[in-house]
Amino acid sequence: MTIPHERSLSVVVASFRERPVLDACLAALIPQCAIVSAELIVARADEPVRIAALSKDYPSVRFVPLPAGTSIPRIRGAGLAEAGGAFAALTEDHCVADARWVETMRRHVGTGEDVVGGAMDNARQSRAIDWGAFFAEYGFFSALTAHAAAQGKGAILITGANVGYSRRVLEVAVPWMLDGAWENVVHDRLRASGMVMVFDPAARVGQNLHYALGAFVADRYRHGHDYARARLAEAPGASRVVRLAATALLPPLLTMRVARTAVGSSARAMAFARALPFTLVFFGAWAAGEAVGYLRGPSAAPVEQ
Repeated sequence: MTIPHERSLSVVVASFRERPVLDACLAALIPQCAIVSAELIVARADEPVRIAALSKDYPSVRFVPLPAGTSIPRIRGAGLAEAGGAFAALTEDHCVADARWVETMRRHVGTGEDVVGGAMDNARQSRAIDWGAFFAEYGFFSALTAHAAAQGKGAILITGANVGYSRRVLEVAVPWMLDGAWENVVHDRLRASGMVMVFDPAARVGQNLHYALGAFVADRYRHGHDYARARLAEAPGASRVVRLAATALLPPLLTMRVARTAVGSSARAMAFARALPFTLVFFGAWAAGEAVGYLRGPSAAPVEQ
């Protein structure tokens, strides 16, 4: 087995979306990885012929082929399992990394930090629905959220779309991901085991997708449903009735939490106000899915794409 160099970095992209989205992601990452000699791995769930074409077009990238339809946690786990670095930075194909994202993640190699979360931005700023989707999915992963956590006002929230893991984390977390665990489950387990978790607001990536209303409502419902069932599986003694009743409060509470992260700048506050109807709809869909999940009971099975 190859022993990773103490300063070596792997960059892993979990990918299953359309080719142009991945192309934009790789255009941002390839030059950065070349500068610091980081290996770049793409775990891709797709048809074999398409993955072969990608391998030909991107000779500097190592592709990990997976069957189309593989769940996102398992895509992440498969990519991280191939990482040879002492530290692995993970993102997704719908993200465009900031010009210094790789270098920022590399600064955390060998520091004793186990999990490093980064901040999310919105790269699609023209449409209110895209802002609404951004706030509903990534509004919690901001520098303001981390600042509040540092003051004892909640745990640091870290998304699987912008995170770095030390080698010792990979050894325990990759099997969980391959078993279907989402990042909230993985990170809760790591936190409970005493792993050192930090947030670096300088490690930024932008969400680079356009959304359709019906499709994203369905997506939020499915993920809320999966979240609830996995949450029950992790805490078998929890009251399903209490958690079910609490879902009625989720849309306004989640919206208020995200609003606090949007007041840091006038431009972000205006975007939040413009997107508010969509954000409420998306949080409502999540709450409905979570309620049904509590009714159905515990399950560790991940949502499929």
